[in-house]
Amino acid sequence: MSKFNVILPCGGSGTRSGLSYNKLLLNVGGMPLLEKTLNIFYHDDVTKIIIAYNKDDLGSIKQIIKGRENILLCEGGVSRTQSIKNALEYVEDDCDFVIIHDGARCFLSRECLERSMRDAVEYGTSVLYVNSVDSLRCVKDKISSPVDRNDIVRIQTPQIFKKSEITQAYALAKSDFSDDATLYEEYIKKPIHLTLGSEENIKVTTPADCEKINGGYLIGNGWDTHRLDVGRDLILGGIKIPHDKGLVAHSDGDVLIHAIMDAILSAMHERDIGVLFPDSDDKYKNISSALLLKEVLALAKTKGLAVKSISAVIMAQKPKLSPHIPTIQSNLANIMDVEENCVSLSATTTEKLGMTGREEGISVSSVAVLSKI
Repeated sequence: MSKFNVILPCGGSGTRSGLSYNKLLLNVGGMPLLEKTLNIFYHDDVTKIIIAYNKDDLGSIKQIIKGRENILLCEGGVSRTQSIKNALEYVEDDCDFVIIHDGARCFLSRECLERSMRDAVEYGTSVLYVNSVDSLRCVKDKISSPVDRNDIVRIQTPQIFKKSEITQAYALAKSDFSDDATLYEEYIKKPIHLTLGSEENIKVTTPADCEKINGGYLIGNGWDTHRLDVGRDLILGGIKIPHDKGLVAHSDGDVLIHAIMDAILSAMHERDIGVLFPDSDDKYKNISSALLLKEVLALAKTKGLAVKSISAVIMAQKPKLSPHIPTIQSNLANIMDVEENCVSLSATTTEKLGMTGREEGISVSSVAVLSKI
């Protein structure tokens, strides 16, 4: 049985994707893109996964891999070639093959992976490809000429090589290469073996890719918790709820709207409300969270986005919130200018367990779905 290590170059900054952060942290179906990619490689023959990271993302990546075994982090370089060269230093001594895969290709199927691994064992290398379905032309000096698409293929990852050979190739590399197979051929002087891939195995690169991966919708998660104390009004969803305690915060403490705002911001790939509305700024002192929600919605509008759906769960031991849910839903729908059936709220106790069970505070979990206007 052959032993495989995986290298994921993840040192990008998200520039081409139009994001203000690394696209590998993009929410894809409720999880970071990188986490979805990592899940592909939980395979009996894969004994180590090496992530070459951007140092600015180290904290986020550590959270993603928390509790996972056989993952090693190494700092990436200024280029993809340098990142892989760094990662190769951490490949296991007894590893037979190295799988190099784009961290942003999170839709690789198990079938494609295993086909590629089998071919690597049989032929010594395996590089995924797909045929071109479009007509092709070559443009040179502003003059175009047709190209037979049957002679052209599009290269994907993973690209798999014998450990000894790919290590040697990268040790010899004097310049940057965007493709491992090309570097391999340049320095090892052997042809590569092509393995049929899949059109589903896309690399998330552009703003359009970021939108497509969630079916045309953007999905975000939000969570907030505030402490209860006497002498404060209890405001939830912009509605004052009768209770002997209220939520402590720099603003009015509306934990429900706070979680909803964070979910909307998450869907837009923006930072959370703590960054947008810091508690160090006196202009937000005791401010109505409904006003802050309107600012978040205005930001969404500038991006051509609108709220499609909001779902939230309020976790509180007391007071009993079910009688107030319809009023809160109606008010939130009015603030966000959506139909009431676009806002789904529920309330639950925690059976007297934990902070909420002891009536020390209230927590809210929220999901927001946004779409293009």
